[in-house]
Amino acid sequence: MRFSKLFIFFFIFSFPGLFAQPGIDSLQAVLAKAAADTTRIHILSEMAGIYFKDNNFEKTRECAVKIVELSGKTASIKGQARAYEIFGLLDDSKSDFEAALENYNHSILLYEKEGDAYHIAILHQDIANAYYSLGTNDKALKHYIESLKLREQMGDSSAMASSYMGMSNVYGQMNRHDLALDFAKKALRLKQKYNEQRMVSWLLNNVGAIYLESGDTASALPYYFRSVELKKQLNDQYGLATTYKNIGTIHLRKKQYGTALDYYRRALDIRMKLNPDDAYEMAVCFDDIGSVYMDMSVNDSAVYYFGKAIELGEKVNSYELLRLPYSNMAQVLAKKGDYEEAYRYELKYRAAKDSTLSSETNALMTEMAAKYDNEKKEQRIALQELEISDQKKTNILVIAIAAFAVLLAFVMLRGYLSKKKANQLLQEKNALIEHQKALVEEKNKDITDSIHYAQRIQRAILPSAEYQQKLIPDSFTLFKPKDIVSGDFYWMEQWKDKIIIAVVDCTGHGVPGAFMTFVSYSLLNEAVLEHGISDPAAILDEMRKNLNRMLRQKNDAEALKDGMDISICVFDRNAMTLEYAGAYNPLWLVRNEKLVETKADKQPIGVFTGEEEKPFTGHRISLEKGDMIYLFTDGYADQFGGDKGKKFKYKSLQELLIAIHHKPAGDQKADLERSFENWKGRLEQLDDVCIFGMRI
Repeated sequence: MRFSKLFIFFFIFSFPGLFAQPGIDSLQAVLAKAAADTTRIHILSEMAGIYFKDNNFEKTRECAVKIVELSGKTASIKGQARAYEIFGLLDDSKSDFEAALENYNHSILLYEKEGDAYHIAILHQDIANAYYSLGTNDKALKHYIESLKLREQMGDSSAMASSYMGMSNVYGQMNRHDLALDFAKKALRLKQKYNEQRMVSWLLNNVGAIYLESGDTASALPYYFRSVELKKQLNDQYGLATTYKNIGTIHLRKKQYGTALDYYRRALDIRMKLNPDDAYEMAVCFDDIGSVYMDMSVNDSAVYYFGKAIELGEKVNSYELLRLPYSNMAQVLAKKGDYEEAYRYELKYRAAKDSTLSSETNALMTEMAAKYDNEKKEQRIALQELEISDQKKTNILVIAIAAFAVLLAFVMLRGYLSKKKANQLLQEKNALIEHQKALVEEKNKDITDSIHYAQRIQRAILPSAEYQQKLIPDSFTLFKPKDIVSGDFYWMEQWKDKIIIAVVDCTGHGVPGAFMTFVSYSLLNEAVLEHGISDPAAILDEMRKNLNRMLRQKNDAEALKDGMDISICVFDRNAMTLEYAGAYNPLWLVRNEKLVETKADKQPIGVFTGEEEKPFTGHRISLEKGDMIYLFTDGYADQFGGDKGKKFKYKSLQELLIAIHHKPAGDQKADLERSFENWKGRLEQLDDVCIFGMRI
C-alpha cells in the first residue's frame, strides 16, 4: 500500500510557535532589531518553517545557512541541530532520501548531546519517514517505535498520533491491514480529540486507503470524501492531490476509466504546481495514469507513463516506489509481444519486491512490534503495583471527600428541582423547533435526491469513456454541468463504417434543460438509428421537423420556444473526410498551429421567430493526419471571470486550443478544465459547459 510522505506535518511539530507568529514581514522586522544571536537563531527557525510550508525552498535554505553561521559564533549546539534538520527536510522534499538521512542523523546526534528528548523524537520520526520512502520498512518501523516511546514518556499524546500514523503506513505496506487500520484509527482519535484538523484530514485519507487496499471500497469512499472537504477548507493542496489519487484508484478498480483518469490528472496537476522536483510524488502520479491506459489496452500510452515513473523511481533509488512500475511495465510489454523486455522488467520487479518484503524483514518487523507490546505490558504492571501501594493512603481521603460530597449534593438538589420545570418547558419548545427543522430538511433531501437520481439517468444516456475511447482513442469530452443535471449533452454512435458525433446545447440548464436533453437524445436516435439518416444537414432537418411536431410548436409569439443549438459531424476514417452541419454552434479545425472555422446556420432546432426557416447547410471537409477537431457549446466562452469579471470569449478559447492542440487528448482536457477554474475563480459558473475534441 502506497501513502504519500508526511514530512511537512512532522516539520511543523519541530516549530511549536510557528502559527503564533504574525507572518514573514513581522518576523523580518523583529529580526532586523534583534541584537542577541540566540534570538536571531530562533526567529530564523520560525521563518524557515513558514517558508517551507509555502514551498519556498530557496528561502528556507537561506534561513538554514544563516542559522549555521550564527550557531558557529555562539557555539549553539541546538542551533546547529535545527539547521541540519532543515537541510534534511529540504533533501526530503526533493526525494533525495539518502542525503536527508545523512542530515537527520547529524541533527539527532547534536540533540542527544543536549538531551533534548522532544526534538530527538521528531528526528526519529523524520528518519523513519525517509526509510519508509526508500522501502526499508524494518528500519522505518524501528524509528517510529523509538519516536513513540519518547513521546509516551513525555506524555505528548498529540505527537504520539504521528508515530501511530507512520507505523500504520508500514503495516499497510506489509499488507497487515488489521494492524494498519488499528494504528491509523488510534491516531485519528487523538487528532480529533485535540481538534488538529490538518492531521485529521490526512488520517481520514489513510483510513480510507487501508479500507481500499483490503478491498472494502464501500467503507473507503466516505473517508476520502470527508478528507477532501476538510482539505478544501484548509486549502491543503498537497493533501488534496493524495486523496484525489486514492479516489482515482477506486474508480480504476471499478473500470470507470474516464473518472479514474480525471482524478489522477487532478493529482498530477497539483503536484506539478506545488513541487515538480518531488520525484517520489511525480512518479506515483505517472504510474497511476499508466495503470489506467494499461487496463484500457492503450499500451503505447501505458509504456510512456510507466517509463516516466521508473525513470524517477530509479533517480531516487526507492525500491518501494519502483515495485509497481516495474511490474506494470512487464505486463504491458508482454501485451505488446515484447517478451524479452517484459522478462527483464519482471526480474527488476522481483528484486525490488524482495528488498521490501523479504521473509526476514517481515519476521524482524513482527518481532519489533511484539517487543514494543511487551514493554508496554511491563509498564502497566509496574504502574498497577504503584497504585496498590498508594491505595491505603487514598482511602482516608476518599471517605472525607465523600462526606463533603453528600452535603454538597443536598444543597444542589434543591436548586436543581427549582430549575427542572423551567428547563422542561424550554426543551418542549426546542423539540418543536427541531421537528419543524427536520421536516424542512427532509423535504429538501427528497427534492435533492430526486434531482441526483435524474442525474444518474442523464449520465446513463451519455457515451461512456470506454465507448468513446474505443471509437476514437485520442479524444476527450469536457463536460461540466452548472447544476446537478445539465442542459448540454454529447452523443456518439457508429453507423456502418462512419462515426457520428453531436454536441448539443438545449434551452436552459438545470432541471428544465435536462428535460430537453432527453427529448433531443430521442430525436437523434430516431433520425440516425431508426431512419438511417447519416447526412448531418438531413439529420438536423429531421430533428427540427419532429421537435416541432412533438412540442406542437408554431411560428407565433405564444409558441413554446424550447429547442437546441447543435453541432454534428460524420467522420469517415477510410475516406479521411468529415461532413458537418450546425445550428448556431460552429466546428473548429486546428492544423499546423492555425485554426479554421466552419460556420453554422444561424437558426436553431425548434421554432424560429427570425427569418423563414431554411434547410440546414452541409459542409464537407478533407482531413489530414494530426488534425484536431473541436465541437462545443457556448458555456465555456460565456463564463465570467478573470481580474475584471469579464467573459472568457471565443477568441481566448481559440488561442488556448491552438496552444494545446499538439498535446494528448487527456492533457488537453486537463488544461481546459484548469484554465476554466482559474478564470472562474470564486464566481458562480454561468452555464453548462461541453467541449469535444478528437485527433484524426
